[in-house]
Amino acid sequence: MAKIPEDVIETVRTATNIADVVGQYVQLKKSGKNLFGLCPFHEERTPSFSVSEDKQIFHCFSCGRGGNVFKFLMELEHVTFPEAVVKVADFSHVDLDSEYRQDAAGPAVDSKTGQLLALHEQAAKLYHHILVNTEVGQPALDYLHDRGLTDETIETYQLGFAPSQRLLKPFFDQRQSDYQLLRQSGLFIENAQGELRDRFTERVMFPLRNASGHVAAFSGRLLKKADDQPKYLNSPETTLFNKSKLLFNFDLARPAIRQAGEVTLFEGYMDVISATQAGVNNGIASMGTSLTTEQIYAIERTTDKLNVCYDG
Repeated sequence: MAKIPEDVIETVRTATNIADVVGQYVQLKKSGKNLFGLCPFHEERTPSFSVSEDKQIFHCFSCGRGGNVFKFLMELEHVTFPEAVVKVADFSHVDLDSEYRQDAAGPAVDSKTGQLLALHEQAAKLYHHILVNTEVGQPALDYLHDRGLTDETIETYQLGFAPSQRLLKPFFDQRQSDYQLLRQSGLFIENAQGELRDRFTERVMFPLRNASGHVAAFSGRLLKKADDQPKYLNSPETTLFNKSKLLFNFDLARPAIRQAGEVTLFEGYMDVISATQAGVNNGIASMGTSLTTEQIYAIERTTDKLNVCYDG
């Protein structure tokens, strides 16, 4: 793992205008010498979050957070310093050697949050592999094709399938994953004896990504109707997943939302995915039809205009 040299870090920093990076997450408006917006780190109604283009720093006069462009991404997206450097370099089109990228290939795995995110990323890859490469996943793949989704769209959203045969627990057992970590992941159901079994079976799997683009939870849609089971089953609330805060597709849609100056709120995941495939790239969905204060606040930081496109 190669440490990114100071001169490379400085090259990335000087090639970047912090206002451009922050502007992807916060609506900034000029006031005097600085730019101001609603702080992305806490709820507020009066903008107290400032960005100085002269000094290339941010500061919130309310919560006290501040720093340079790397610190902003580390605080907001909970990423490591090397990952923040790579993200900023990519944003500013600064070429980085692959050896430095290896240090920031995914969420930091030294923290419990990073380890839980890694579990979810691995689960998403397994479910996706079952969907697109196995015989048992073919009915689910046929269902998605019948709904009009292309292979490219299925790949973009890493859609998957959880079969009736519970494969996730053996998959992690082979990798000697920590039992307590698996318990806390929300991916399993625990019986009275402390045994874990897969939470999702016979469901088309929709990975639910956080604002940083990391899989934090899943929603599974029943492939065959069953009266004793809900049509959609979400992961339970965990340290990674709070359904009142997460917005489906927000990570992918955010650039289009900023470009269009508006966001379209759909009722379900399939609505968002189908709309995106049809060229409507600024679509998001809440977890069900309830729209929470936290979700509205996340939207408000990005745009003032919200189009609601729920089913009749």
